[in-house]
Amino acid sequence: MKEEIFRITKDIERAKDLFEMAKERLQDLPLIPKIRTYKIIEEYYEIIKELLTAIMYSDGYKTLSHKKLIEYFEKNYNEIDYSGIKIIDSLRKFRNDVVYYGKKISENFLINNEKEIKKIISQLLKIAERKIKEGN
Repeated sequence: MKEEIFRITKDIERAKDLFEMAKERLQDLPLIPKIRTYKIIEEYYEIIKELLTAIMYSDGYKTLSHKKLIEYFEKNYNEIDYSGIKIIDSLRKFRNDVVYYGKKISENFLINNEKEIKKIISQLLKIAERKIKEGN
């Protein structure tokens, strides 16, 4: 299977919807009990994925691959450093383990990385908001 990034017409409305959904997820995050580490990790990844997808749509690109989504952002934006990209990719892998294999992730990853994850989300929110404003 060939995973690709496709050129599309810029879709600012879809980018806005994904941006708003990510913000709603972020607001709902405190409702998840702290003992449900796997759920928190899954939500953090979904927030990041929605923001990355919003950025991609506002640039006029689309992909069906989560790996390519991360690679696109890493290649085209420098606001998040290599260690941040590695955290995003770790979240992707953990989320796959949760969703597809029912694995419950240890709280150690969250304890060690939650501050950085929140920083990444904050940066992505700013980038997505900027791209949406530029597109209007």
